[in-house]
Amino acid sequence: MLSALRSRVRAARDSALLRPVVARADRIWWARVIRRAGIVDLAYVRAQTGKTLSEAAAVRRYVNGGFRTGLRLSPLFVDTAVGDHLPEAWRVPALYAYLVADPRGLQVSPLWDAQAYGARHPDSWDAPGGPVGHAWRRRETHSLPYGPEAEPAAASWAELSTVITRAAHRARVGGEVPATPGERPLERELILALGPDEWDFDESLAEAVLFADRDDQGVAIAVMDGRAEDWTLASMMAASHPRVRVSRRRHDDPARALDELLRSSAAEVVVVRGPNETLTAADAIRLAERLEAEPVGTAVAPVWRDGDGTIAAVGADAEGRFLAGHPIEDISALGTDTNLEVPGLAGLTFAARRDDVRSDLRGSDAASLVGERAIVALDLETRTRSTAPRADLDGIRSAVRPVETDDLLRRAGWERVSEGPSPRVRRPPRRTTLADGTEVPVLRWALRTAIPVGPRAEGWGDTHFARALAGALRRLGQEVVIDSYAARARSTRHLDDVTVALRGPEPLEASPYGVSLLWVISHPDEITRADVRGFDRVFAASAPWAREAGAELGVDIAPLLQCTDATRFRPTGRPRGDDILFVGTARGILRPSVVEPIRAGIPVTVIGPDWRGWIPASHIRATGVANDELPALYESAGVVLNDHWPAMQRRGFIGNRLFDVVAAGGRAISDRVEGIDALFGGAVATYDTVPELIDMLSGDRDAVFPDTATLAAASERIRAEHSFDARARTLLDAALRARGLESTV
Repeated sequence: MLSALRSRVRAARDSALLRPVVARADRIWWARVIRRAGIVDLAYVRAQTGKTLSEAAAVRRYVNGGFRTGLRLSPLFVDTAVGDHLPEAWRVPALYAYLVADPRGLQVSPLWDAQAYGARHPDSWDAPGGPVGHAWRRRETHSLPYGPEAEPAAASWAELSTVITRAAHRARVGGEVPATPGERPLERELILALGPDEWDFDESLAEAVLFADRDDQGVAIAVMDGRAEDWTLASMMAASHPRVRVSRRRHDDPARALDELLRSSAAEVVVVRGPNETLTAADAIRLAERLEAEPVGTAVAPVWRDGDGTIAAVGADAEGRFLAGHPIEDISALGTDTNLEVPGLAGLTFAARRDDVRSDLRGSDAASLVGERAIVALDLETRTRSTAPRADLDGIRSAVRPVETDDLLRRAGWERVSEGPSPRVRRPPRRTTLADGTEVPVLRWALRTAIPVGPRAEGWGDTHFARALAGALRRLGQEVVIDSYAARARSTRHLDDVTVALRGPEPLEASPYGVSLLWVISHPDEITRADVRGFDRVFAASAPWAREAGAELGVDIAPLLQCTDATRFRPTGRPRGDDILFVGTARGILRPSVVEPIRAGIPVTVIGPDWRGWIPASHIRATGVANDELPALYESAGVVLNDHWPAMQRRGFIGNRLFDVVAAGGRAISDRVEGIDALFGGAVATYDTVPELIDMLSGDRDAVFPDTATLAAASERIRAEHSFDARARTLLDAALRARGLESTV
């Protein structure tokens, strides 16, 4: 009933006539829910706005757009910390979305663990406002919760309230605040700058909280942006923990701000993290440990990645940042050693003994000034969230030790050439012999994708598709790199012999270098003549669409269906259970293959994000699952539910989930797509209407599928004929023909 009502409301929002009425009703309802929770801190609001507002006026200002511009109603709740985990948080205020959701499994702030708080106070789960409301009502007697255990902060509520209002006021009126001197001797101190481009500031603060939670470790934070929330949260940290200190500095000179914190540190070892970079507490600790194993005078840095996922620097040499612009896979040629000695460091992130930092930090590559010996930890990473600042080449050249730089290039597998785009290097020619005795050249392949950079990429099917294809090509002796969408035009494209554009939701152009292959795996309705222009070969994961689109677009399109990683998805003898399983996202729509069976009372188990609000929480087993766990889930499920994007269903694009389920020895029920019945030999049952689906799930499900022997044969055939290894060989043969080469035996 509730889902049906939501569907009707969403339909009304799409009506130009009803949209303003629904929007006004939405805001009234949001405000009512927030006010009933009783968690508004009016002093905090007044400090942010400079106005004395009633609770009703404060909430009204928040729901009328203040939530988008940084207005916050409670110091216990950080909108960005929870927004990505709630349905429609992009449209509705995150605080409202939290208050109408089941709070279990949700974090609400980088400063305290709401799940740990709920475990310690089980009555908070069902209290008004959940753990946020429960903690707020206890503030006078227990202060605010803080840290990974959500224990009461070191400061009382009266002290914290003063800190919060002063910090929010300072952020509004402006002005700098000098660093608090380090008075307590520490083994290690994490020193970081929060820059204005750091939209994931809550992630950085959460890692800082974890780092400072360990004995004899502290944190120093330079806030360098105008967001009231950043300075308020940093000030709350300093008031809540004795080993946290903060400064507020202008945003245009991060090196100077970090230098101030360094000079005032009382730690033996400092780990400095530059602005707008990712560095987990665990990696900061590992960086410090790596340094402590080295002699005095050494500085250690992680591999530095740019915002597009490419390498920003693996240290530096006399020519600048080493391997800048290369895909991250190019590190593998440096071998299995975790430490690489380099002429100097790059960037602003490093670990050093405080006494070894003898120069002021200046410029975007101030790490080059630190220490007498430089090490890059090849197994540790930091990443600039947006774009790495321009290299300070003069500063690097004046600071790094003069050594023979070609030695580093050779270790990384490159040799210099005299002409062409920069960097003027190439891989030495190589050949490899395949398992069938065929000899082929080793080509450098770039798989271009639509995937984002960072942890969000793990939730994309295209990520795992690209990795599986890369693995199959490597088993053919090929060299493979994977590019995020942001890196599709990286500066080192000229080093690639073959580019495979894995076309999903975003356009990917043919590369101007080497051979370009296009493989359309989804979103066929968005393909135009321009999208296929310039490619040497075009493939599509649909035989009927390949025929029709080839004639329409005037280009030969060969069918190349999606597939499975047969090295992972294969039967292991797990017994089949009775559960009805769905793994995937809600997509922000009412997916009938999941919602309708649940409405009919069928016990569907769902694993995936953003399902809150669409189905009862009791049906959600988890918000995600590790990709490595999928084979076991598929094999042991009674049946796996599947559906397709409407465009893919119409155009005959069969999703790779079905290949994975059948390859693992599982059974699936899916909406009908041309070719499914013949392809999977009965291991995938199809339906045309929701009543058909309900009937299949309500009756004897074993009767829907063939016998065990037939299912086993279907699984074996899919693994043999529709594996990534088979697809990789097709692509390799196509690339060799496009290059005018033939394999030899």
